[in-house]
Amino acid sequence: MFGITIRAAGPAPRFWSLVDGVSPLEDAPSIRALNYAPHLTMARYEDLAPETLVEGLEVFKGVPPITLTFHRIGLFRVEPLVLWLEPRNEPGLVDLHGRLHAFLGEDLSDPHYRPGLWRPHCTIASSVAPEHRTKAEALAGEPIKPFAMTFDVADALEWPPVRQIGSRHLS
Repeated sequence: MFGITIRAAGPAPRFWSLVDGVSPLEDAPSIRALNYAPHLTMARYEDLAPETLVEGLEVFKGVPPITLTFHRIGLFRVEPLVLWLEPRNEPGLVDLHGRLHAFLGEDLSDPHYRPGLWRPHCTIASSVAPEHRTKAEALAGEPIKPFAMTFDVADALEWPPVRQIGSRHLS
């Protein structure tokens, strides 16, 4: 898998607290296992030339760091279930996402990440065990005490495992 993310390079104690709070719903903690900072995946491809992804980082030239406020837990009803944090609406983020896909091309993109379908989110558990489905569903939609994270680096990645193939600081 290949993609471009924006990540929070600084400390994110509230994020990690939420990750640790839901990891008992998984057979093994999925987010800590990534060994990667809190992030939003902006583009995801099954197969795309790594050099194309690195070139895509040019879209972030001149883009300032993006501060998002997270206010709710969401659930993707896929197998396995995925718990994630929903940010408050940030039109600039959606515009940036659209520009990135205009540059990379959306035809080969994972359909869930295409403009108009993409839902900005920060995953806190990517493999909720079936026996914890009811608990996960109860958490979904629950408001949380809002907190902000600043995303200040864009990365071109390959996974699994997570391997950085390019990076650009937002400034």
